[in-house]
Order: sequence, then C-alpha cells, then structure tokens
Amino acid sequence: MRLFRAAFTGIIATLAATPTLTKACTNCTNESTEPIEPAPAPWTLKGDIYGIFLLPGLGLPLLGASPEDLPVKAFPPLERKYQASIAGEYVGKIGMIQVLRYTESPVGPYDELLIIPGFFEYENEGEKEEGVRVSRIYVSQKYTCWNGRVNWNIPKHLARFDWTYEADGSTTVKVYPFDTTIPNSEAEAFASEKPFFQMTFAPLLPENLLNDTLSSVTSLLSSGGSSSSTNGILPSLLTTLTSNGLNLNPSIPFTTDLYSLLGIDATLKQPPVPYGNDAFSALGFGGPTWKSVVPGQFTTQANLGTVDLDQSGTDGEGSPGEVNAVGDEWYENFWPGLPRVNVGIRMKDATITFSEGTDMPNVVA
Repeated sequence: MRLFRAAFTGIIATLAATPTLTKACTNCTNESTEPIEPAPAPWTLKGDIYGIFLLPGLGLPLLGASPEDLPVKAFPPLERKYQASIAGEYVGKIGMIQVLRYTESPVGPYDELLIIPGFFEYENEGEKEEGVRVSRIYVSQKYTCWNGRVNWNIPKHLARFDWTYEADGSTTVKVYPFDTTIPNSEAEAFASEKPFFQMTFAPLLPENLLNDTLSSVTSLLSSGGSSSSTNGILPSLLTTLTSNGLNLNPSIPFTTDLYSLLGIDATLKQPPVPYGNDAFSALGFGGPTWKSVVPGQFTTQANLGTVDLDQSGTDGEGSPGEVNAVGDEWYENFWPGLPRVNVGIRMKDATITFSEGTDMPNVVA
C-alpha cells in the first residue's frame, strides 16, 4: 500500500507543479487559417481515455513475439516507405490500443487513436535496449499532428472521429483516416469513406439501469397485483437510490506510475519520422535522431468495462486478400489475436502529460 500511495502522491505533486501553457492556436481546427506554430513540450492535457491492453495470448503471441508477428497495419503508409521510421526488432511483451478525447491541450481539443504494439529492440551506445513506441496514431486536427511529430517523433496523421454516446453509458467511436484511400499519395486531403477502426466501450452495468428499473416497477405496481404497502416502499426505495446518485460502476484512482511497480518502463522510444507533403502541412519533421518521451496518465475516475472490437463494415473488409487500398490488413476484431469483446478501461477527466523529447543520437537499429 505504501508503494501505491507513493505513486499517487508523486503524480499529484508533479501535476501541481506543472506550469500552464499558452495555446499555440485559437481556432485549432483543420479549417483554420492560423499558421501552425510550435507548442514546445512538456505538455499537460485533460480528457477521457478508453483503452485495452495487448497481452500474450490476447493480441500478442503467447510464447514470445518476433518481427513476423507484427502486421503491416502497425505502421502508417508514409512511415512504411522509410526503413529508419520503422526500425527496431519487434519483441512484443505488452502493448495497448487507446482512444482519447482531449478537452484541453496546448493546441486545443482533439481526438486521438494510438497503437502501441509492444516493445522494440535497438542498440544504443553499443548496448542492446528495449522500449515501447507509438507505431501508428491518428489525430483529428493539424496543430497537434505537426507538433507531435516535431516534438517527439510521434508519427501522427489526420483522421475524422465520429462519436456516439448512449444513455446506458456506452460510447462508440469510428476513425476515418486521411491516408488510407489513395496508394502512394502524400496529400492526405480527405477522410476515408469507411472507418479504419471502430469500437464500443460499455460499462459493466448500464448506467441507466436504476432509472429503467424504477420506471418498470412503477408501471407494474400501478397496474395492480401487489399490496398497497409494497406499492409505496419499492418505488420510494428506488427513487432514493437514484436521487442519491448511486453509482453502479464505482470509480477508482489510476495512474500509469503504477507500471513501474510492475517492472514496466513506459518511456516511449520513437524513431525519426519523415516529412510529408500533405494538404494541411501537418506532417512535420522531428529531426534525424530517435527521441524518448515520458508519458503520464492519471485520473480519480477509472472504471472497467467491455470493448467491442467488431470491425464489420470497416475499410478493407471483403477486398482481395482482405486489405484496404494502402495494404492494411483487415481483421474481424481489428488486431490479430484479439477477441471481439475485451476487458477495457475508461479514464474520465484524466490528466495526461508528455515530457520534453530527449534526443537519442547513438541509437542503431
């Protein structure tokens, strides 16, 4: 317990000491005519996070991964053209897929889909090292796209995000990239007609369960069939529970600082990303060397749920060889080895941090 308490105390102290950053744009959209300006790290952001883990036997090989286990779709089409941008030997171990909806950032609100397929091995100053990386990532506007590439070598590309929120607490998101429609094109000028990725997060119990139960019980009792005392007690009890805000999906604190207690180094080690000649001037160049960046996520409102990864109707389904126009494989549950329904986590009103990028000039991969 002391270790867990120390982890939470440390993250709270860090967040309290983080300075407020001035926004690099006022109308932070793809349609804005404001020039893209640097928004230097470190960054502090706020938003909601939905995620699943890739584990041995669940999205990763059970007995250890090899480069052959990594699907083509792990990397964006542009980065696949440059060996330096996909360098490193894939070894798996643990990874994740996350969808984030940022409400506050140095470049305004935006949405994000990221894939961390696991660990990659490389040589640094003559020694073998391993690190996780964001290998593919989509964002909803050009200001974060450019800055993410320049600050940290994060291979961001643009996409449109469609969100649906239901009364039961479930959330569905569909992601339509700008780089999956025209082969060998760097224009990335418009979103795909079909989604590259879709998922639905559902809490373990429907959030409107008590209200629905109250309505059903009230309707049943009003139609007769029970004593007058029962008619009064049950609706009164249910009304009290709902009015007092009974939470059927209680939240707990969560911080990625806990990863270190499990022996997991979550520092991202990112190879260089190429410059792209896209329609939005969003594909910035971060320099010729690898970069490391320390990410952090913290919330007091984390809860478990299920993530449905049914990819019916997504891009590439039913095409020759089950790939889309740029060669991304189609899997019925998006990623090889994943079931349709997965245990997921939702982190509401989370604080997300990214450190300054640190150059790694001596990496050989």
